[in-house]
Amino acid sequence: MYKRATFLTLICVTLFGGLLCIQLVLVRQSDIHRYKTSVAQIKKVATSHPGSVANQKRKGIRKDIWLSQEDLSRLHYRIESEASVLTLLPIEDKFDIIENLEHIKCWMQDKLYTAGESPMQQIRFFEADQGTYRYTTQQFLAQTVSLSLFRMEGHEIPIRLDQGAAFLSGIAQDVSFSVCGKTTQFQTGRFKATLKPQSEIIR
Repeated sequence: MYKRATFLTLICVTLFGGLLCIQLVLVRQSDIHRYKTSVAQIKKVATSHPGSVANQKRKGIRKDIWLSQEDLSRLHYRIESEASVLTLLPIEDKFDIIENLEHIKCWMQDKLYTAGESPMQQIRFFEADQGTYRYTTQQFLAQTVSLSLFRMEGHEIPIRLDQGAAFLSGIAQDVSFSVCGKTTQFQTGRFKATLKPQSEIIR
């Protein structure tokens, strides 16, 4: 009886672990469908005019990127843009897909951790008037960016951030990041920052 219960428990744990891995690794079907629909529309225009550049104007853009970590947690990146122009450039027998974004906000979870029993997170947040996202290389580029770093409770990206609670803030003339597997290459150029004393951040 004991062996049977242990066996059933092991099966349940294995199934749960498998489902969890699938949830962490797979991209949401809604995101895939939206991406394929946009690309199909632009390809249709491009093939009807060989050698020409195809554009699609969009509004209210939101991109969610999830990065699975070794400890089974997931870092969440969110990019929001008021408007954009999606461009498909034919290069020989392939296409380069570029999206020029306007009035951008970007939230990036740097790490998730616990302090005592409280879930905590460190978030990188920036705003820019314009930026470019390249789908083929998953690279984001922007200039003259307002950049802030936060430490706060929770493991979910907040809807709003209190800029006064940032422990580091400043202006960067160049910002870029590219997603590769479970890591992100984030770079800034000519960054003038202000570091706040811890006593000013704690409310």
